[in-house]
Amino acid sequence: MQPPRPRVAVSACILGQPVRYDGGHKRDRFVTDRLARELEFVPVCPELEAGLGVPRSPIHLRRRNGEIRLVGSRDHSLDLTGRMREVAARRADEFDGRICGLIVQRNSPSCGMERVAVANEDGTAAGRTGTGMFVHHFRTRCPLVPIEEAGRLNDPVLRENFLERVWCLHRWYRLGADDLAGFIRFHAAHKLLLMARGSDAYTGLGRIVSGVTRETLAERRGRYIRRFMEVLSKRVSRAQHYNVLQHILGHFRRRLAPADRRELLDLFGSYRSAEVPLAAPLTLLRHHLRRNPDPWLDQQYYFRPYPDALALRAAV
Repeated sequence: MQPPRPRVAVSACILGQPVRYDGGHKRDRFVTDRLARELEFVPVCPELEAGLGVPRSPIHLRRRNGEIRLVGSRDHSLDLTGRMREVAARRADEFDGRICGLIVQRNSPSCGMERVAVANEDGTAAGRTGTGMFVHHFRTRCPLVPIEEAGRLNDPVLRENFLERVWCLHRWYRLGADDLAGFIRFHAAHKLLLMARGSDAYTGLGRIVSGVTRETLAERRGRYIRRFMEVLSKRVSRAQHYNVLQHILGHFRRRLAPADRRELLDLFGSYRSAEVPLAAPLTLLRHHLRRNPDPWLDQQYYFRPYPDALALRAAV
């Protein structure tokens, strides 16, 4: 059973725990002070779980015999590749269907999401082309779980995209596996979020939902959520949000006074020109929605993809 708040795994050093190789940490205050109010955190430290202590000799990714291994930077006989694969498999089994996201530490040879340094066989630098060994194997086993580096969460667009996916997956996990009606409602309630990634996204997923029966539900659900999370991983531009705002306005066509309609269109244009954040037109639309209820719009998570308390769309 999913908790009321999404459960997200976080590199323990980001939470301020002194687990780094030198006994230090990499506390991220946006994570610990802001996100912690709305998420339930599960700390993870793959290197400790692989049997290393604190402090410990540093490790790095290194090419050996045509593959990338996780080995000691100074003690070249230390090879943690197999152990890290086992840690990732164990955590993936534990987290499957239970966590809705993973926040990791950048540049880490175990947890880095991308651009991690890789050394050549002779120890010389080969460039930042690697992925942390834990993340690499975890992602393979849990492809639905969105992963992001703490530092990248300072980018409003990346932050918005990550947290949208976290809350979407949380809502999915809370559906019963045999809840056919809930499956159909889930798709309908996320239409505008999907449309923001292009109209083909919603239409294509709609084909999976269309005609679903009790007999086909399990197969359709699996196919649907894989594609759904893949679509949601695409970042949304201002032009795409602008198109969705215009679509929403169409639902008010016969219920708004001309002056109210012009005000909204002007605000949409200001958003597209980057003069105001997305929160501005959405706030006004929600005001009109309260005055002119629309059952279909009321169910759309596009208006509230995550708790208002995060106020993240004020920066997008």
